Amino acid sequence: MQSLEPKLRFLRLEEGYAEFILEGVTPAVANALRRAIISDVPTLAIDEVAVLENTSVLFDEILAHRLGLIPLRVDPETYEVLLECYEEGRRDDCIVSFTLEIEAERPMTVYSGHLKLAEPAEPLKKLARVDVKPVSDVIPIVKLAAGQRIVLEAYAKMGVGREHAKWQPVSVAAYKYYPRVEVLREECGEEGRRCAEACPRGVLRYEDGRLKVVNELDCTMCRACEEACPDLVRVSWDDRRFIFRVEGLGMIPVSKVIEVALRRLMSRLDRLAEAVEEAAKGIKSPEPSEAQLEP
Repeated sequence: MQSLEPKLRFLRLEEGYAEFILEGVTPAVANALRRAIISDVPTLAIDEVAVLENTSVLFDEILAHRLGLIPLRVDPETYEVLLECYEEGRRDDCIVSFTLEIEAERPMTVYSGHLKLAEPAEPLKKLARVDVKPVSDVIPIVKLAAGQRIVLEAYAKMGVGREHAKWQPVSVAAYKYYPRVEVLREECGEEGRRCAEACPRGVLRYEDGRLKVVNELDCTMCRACEEACPDLVRVSWDDRRFIFRVEGLGMIPVSKVIEVALRRLMSRLDRLAEAVEEAAKGIKSPEPSEAQLEP
């Protein structure tokens, strides 16, 4: 039986993208991590909007909805304070406010870059700098004709993806089984060439009459090579190893997303274990019957 000692190894890690191998876990654990990455990592998003003036063609509620879907980038120090507020149940005390006041002198488009950061909430004032801004300054919000005007205040709060998609920190979080491609006979002649050409991902290479596996991780397990030469190649997978691909939206680094997802997942399991232990204390073992006591 394979060891279930969990291990994680990064194949590629950038601020907005990560690819890693998770091994020593079951599919249930891998899927729990995937779901935690998508729906259980707190991020910041605009949740309430006070529209003071709006003479554009867009209804107030549609304007507010568009503002809510603008991803907000948060610097690491500010994020830690906001995360602490959220996990302590004080997210309404750590609101980040924006203002937008603009009047068109000629036809124009209002972009996310027109949002201005207002004075931070009290818990954030202890920081030397609060750096919160849209991930891009050119996300269009609304078009204005000459003379039209918008004045509003937007309030961003921490939340998680299971409440609303605007709080999801990633656009992609997916995994696949770790592929296994085995060449049964290296010396294979022209049959090996046909087998290598059948693979759409370039996993196999035919050189000097030999067939070699050169890029196993890119295998999609489509089995096209097996169909082309069933006696030459065998494709399978390791159900205790998974290749994860995670693509962020720029709110926080992907490495932080994975870290927080793992920590919150473990915290939930710890609380569950404590609840089970506490419940077990109230259950009394049944007294043995006389029949059970007889030799």
